[in-house]
Amino acid sequence: MFAPIHHVSLLTRFAKDNHFFYTTILGLRFVKKTVNQDNHKMLHYYYGDYAGTPGSVITFFVVPSLAQRYDKADFLSTIGLKIPKGSLLFWEKRLTDAKIKFTKKQNSLHFKDKDQVSLHLVEVEQEPLAKELQVNNSIPGDKQILGLLSTEFHVADPKKTADFFYRLIGWNSNRGKIQLNETDYIQLLSTATPDKTRMGRGSMDHVALSVQDEQKLDELYVKAKEQRWNIEKIVHRGYFKSLYIREPGGIRVEFATLTPGFTLDEPLSSLGEHLALPPFLEDKRSEIEANIYKEI
Repeated sequence: MFAPIHHVSLLTRFAKDNHFFYTTILGLRFVKKTVNQDNHKMLHYYYGDYAGTPGSVITFFVVPSLAQRYDKADFLSTIGLKIPKGSLLFWEKRLTDAKIKFTKKQNSLHFKDKDQVSLHLVEVEQEPLAKELQVNNSIPGDKQILGLLSTEFHVADPKKTADFFYRLIGWNSNRGKIQLNETDYIQLLSTATPDKTRMGRGSMDHVALSVQDEQKLDELYVKAKEQRWNIEKIVHRGYFKSLYIREPGGIRVEFATLTPGFTLDEPLSSLGEHLALPPFLEDKRSEIEANIYKEI
């Protein structure tokens, strides 16, 4: 069974610090360095397990001039990550050695990156990563991050957001929590301000949910149109095909297919080592490379 949360996408100002934190500290693989397909000046970083498996992926749009964010009426927040049972002490020591402040709560550790993205590592009853998905780094294979666990929707009316997920996908909400499988979940939380959210450093642009294949995605698109949800677009990103919808609170939700995957434009053994462009952008490489924002 595939992971229900396909990936999460955020904004970062600090490309080098971002890369260091998610690869050197958290031990994820840098699986793709490409561009934002809606703004080719903007780099798009992808991190995940060795193969960039859906359900393991965190992505960042790199914007060097990005200002402070203001989370107000509607926003996404928090990246929950799963770690194997018995690995919490290892991660506690690792964060301590890296001088990263954290709070320990039962079976979880809570901390932030330089962009003030809230993260937590949570022990779950799940086998360690398969060997072919383990990243070759200083973290033992049986302690490596398993994948995405959760995220939070902060909206004015959580009941409307819950109704969106129930009508479109059939997911039930219990006291604001949508349990996706034995471990993974989405939390719906109420905000109490009319002030508009301002995107900035560490903002989460969207959460992507997994859809088995293009046929299922097209069926979901038809259903969303029939139910008259706020559809932004359906588009093929190369690595997956995506449907973007604004749920009633205004938050962007992406539905993404499991394939073709990140080996579309570079071999598995060298993912993330060079600027990768899906085939439909390759003929624009010279122009794209000349205008990309500088990494800081």
